[in-house]
Amino acid sequence: MRILCLPYTHTLSHISRPLLLAQELRARGHEIIFAGDGSAERFIVDQGFEVLPLYQIPPDLLFGRIRDGKLKFVLDDELETMIEADKRLFNEVKPDLVISDGRFSAPVSTAIAGVKHAAIVNVSSTEYRALPYIPFFDWVPGWLLKRGPSLCKGLDLLNLKMEMMVFDNATSIFKKLSKQYQLSNTVTATNCLAGKDLTLLADIPEYFPTRNLPRNYEYIGPLTWKSDLGTPNWWPPQRKNKFLVYISMGTTWMGGSFENLYRLFQKHGFVAIITTGGQGGEHGLQSIEGEIYVEDFLDGDLVMNEADLVVCHGGNGTIYQALQNGTPIIGIPTIPDQQFNMRRVEALGVGITLSMKEFGENPEKLFELIHHITQDPLFLQHAQTLQEKLSGLRPAEKA
Repeated sequence: MRILCLPYTHTLSHISRPLLLAQELRARGHEIIFAGDGSAERFIVDQGFEVLPLYQIPPDLLFGRIRDGKLKFVLDDELETMIEADKRLFNEVKPDLVISDGRFSAPVSTAIAGVKHAAIVNVSSTEYRALPYIPFFDWVPGWLLKRGPSLCKGLDLLNLKMEMMVFDNATSIFKKLSKQYQLSNTVTATNCLAGKDLTLLADIPEYFPTRNLPRNYEYIGPLTWKSDLGTPNWWPPQRKNKFLVYISMGTTWMGGSFENLYRLFQKHGFVAIITTGGQGGEHGLQSIEGEIYVEDFLDGDLVMNEADLVVCHGGNGTIYQALQNGTPIIGIPTIPDQQFNMRRVEALGVGITLSMKEFGENPEKLFELIHHITQDPLFLQHAQTLQEKLSGLRPAEKA
């Protein structure tokens, strides 16, 4: 088959998952072509795949709206431009199958073009999630509303219906286009990241449960980036029996300063490894042997297997990579997806959330939480339990 992959190429998380799947498909003899326009596409090229140009919404606009809490995350003309760009690309490539990850125009454009479509997505971005994205009823105090199992389930269902209705109506362009093109299945803001024909859930049920899941939705497990970057010349880090913290904020962290993190860790008695995702700024942060190590990118599995704790932005891929290595987590989320992820991390007892507001007002709070996790063995035990559940999964092969 000729297969066209459409990831959101401005973030490594949306590139790494289809890239792992593309490598598996290529090994089985299929032709794989990527399309996008982001700087992170170099990771695709490095694996020997072609990347054709394709219009995408710039990350400062897209993530800026999401961080500002705007429910209308895509403008009508932007979505229509994306769909037209998709259609031109389909005419050029003539794919047998389109695989998307973060391309919310794909369910509409593939339906118009009559092309088969599969998508890689997290449960949190589907209409079949069992847990609310934004828990409206959490503000009600326990003394006012006694939450038994039945009431909690009922509140969650009501919450889900409310949040999906609000979200779909705020970004109603998807429903309008579905009607305009007479699509057999209505695309909405809630399901726009899902596949028209097949949806691959890069999760496990224990982490993100679902309800009423249809047959064309399949759990495959987390597709985490397997780096071939090798080891830096300073590896292994000189720990001197100190606690080792790995700080990884992804490739789109706009919540804080790496320089600030660097200075904070210099003050405290931990050894730190910081990966900046290319966002380290112009200050040229230098590694200090036995204290702090700084790189743009590192092999995450290599570092997390060595680290005692991961501090991250709450991105799904980083969390799963930490859990695959049995490492507890502190998350500093900046967008709702990451907040949702960290609520699950806390519910499963494998980590703690630190809000960006708290961190900004009192950076020392981060080190209070680090001390708390180091002194409570339950965080490590719970992380190791999930590590066992994740071991042995073959997500790319299943996909």
